[in-house]
Amino acid sequence: MRIDGLGDALACVPLLEGLRRAHPSATFGAVCSPANASVFSMLVSPIHVLASTTDLPVVMAAVASQGYSHALVATEEVAGYEIALASRAGRRSGFWHRFEKPFKSLWQYSQLTDRVYRPARWSVRPEHEIEALNRLAVPFGAASQPATNTASLRSWLAVAQTDLALNAATGFQIAGKLTSGGWGPAALANAYASAWDASGAGGAVLLAGADDQGLARSLLEHMPSGMREQTQLLPPSGVPQWFGAIARLGALVTPDTGAAHAAGLLGVPVVDLFDRQRFEQLSRQWRPWAAPYRCIVKPESHAQDAREFGLLIGSTLRSLRTEGAAS
Repeated sequence: MRIDGLGDALACVPLLEGLRRAHPSATFGAVCSPANASVFSMLVSPIHVLASTTDLPVVMAAVASQGYSHALVATEEVAGYEIALASRAGRRSGFWHRFEKPFKSLWQYSQLTDRVYRPARWSVRPEHEIEALNRLAVPFGAASQPATNTASLRSWLAVAQTDLALNAATGFQIAGKLTSGGWGPAALANAYASAWDASGAGGAVLLAGADDQGLARSLLEHMPSGMREQTQLLPPSGVPQWFGAIARLGALVTPDTGAAHAAGLLGVPVVDLFDRQRFEQLSRQWRPWAAPYRCIVKPESHAQDAREFGLLIGSTLRSLRTEGAAS
């Protein structure tokens, strides 16, 4: 059960690989939200989609009809626990908070056969989300350390083949998070142009969802002509096509979004940009997994020159490319 965002579903991939290694003949299904229902390859089938609470009885019935032996509740949404119980699976693993939230914790406890403690309060030094989720799979036989082999992890993702001539270009995931701290299109374009130039990369690619295409076009318009002529703006696409494009990149620069997690699982080096506020905590919990990566603070726009910030990204990209080639 993972009925939230795309990045949250991606964080379940290492635990799935751990369960496959423990149970080579097992089959897997998933309950997903509309946002993450297209993440998984055919190794996860069927996908039961819970679009709203009104769909709950239908999803419960569909899950129960599959005869699952184990249920893994990789969410703290109430519906996830309810579906697990309705599945009639003999083993049900999920999080509970002991007595930090007494009423919720007792209810969680009653829904599960294998209870995994997770603090209800925010931790100054949180474990990686993938490590936390993997603990749910350990009672079912998975290894205590999550899988890190990108070839194995990639097999769980619905990666579409693409004819795009990306040629290991540097990708820039464009998202609204980039504009936090007063960063406008002109400053971002200046920073990315400096990063691209300093990295010594070939082409550049802008990736953006439908809601972020306007921001991406604005960045493209503000870029120096030399970079603009070697930059592709990819049109919006489905998740499998997006995975396919990321997989063809030489490296990816992104704010803290699902793109960082996708690239990490696909083996593509990542420069992951986080705001300064709670940088230490968020970068520990949500840093990319498996691929070479660096987490960098994205400063307030008035606190650092855009070109200086771009040079930092560019030098980091060079370092990551070297590290990726060595591995």
